[in-house]
Amino acid sequence: MSSDPRVLGPAHTADRHRKSGQKARLRALIALTLIVLWILAALTGFLLYVAPAGPHSGGLIMLILTKAQWANVHFWLSVAASLVTMMHIVIDWKALTGCVRFLTSVERKPMA
Repeated sequence: MSSDPRVLGPAHTADRHRKSGQKARLRALIALTLIVLWILAALTGFLLYVAPAGPHSGGLIMLILTKAQWANVHFWLSVAASLVTMMHIVIDWKALTGCVRFLTSVERKPMA
């Protein structure tokens, strides 16, 4: 069967556009989720970095939660961000390999 849209008709073309639109939405959602998760992980990591250290600091209350609870939040945000990053790599593998191929194959002019 030919993949030419003129042969297959407008229904096939509309179906292809719908699928590409869904994939674009999924990629945008994953990218936005990644940004939010990594920013939150960075903020909780910074909060833990500036928090006082010591043997009894785990019970220190900072912004509603204890330091130990913030450590748990930071850990799970990082796990979620890592999982979504892996999904992002899998979904965008073709684009990633294309970018790497482009960057490694293009001749660069020497800077004067």
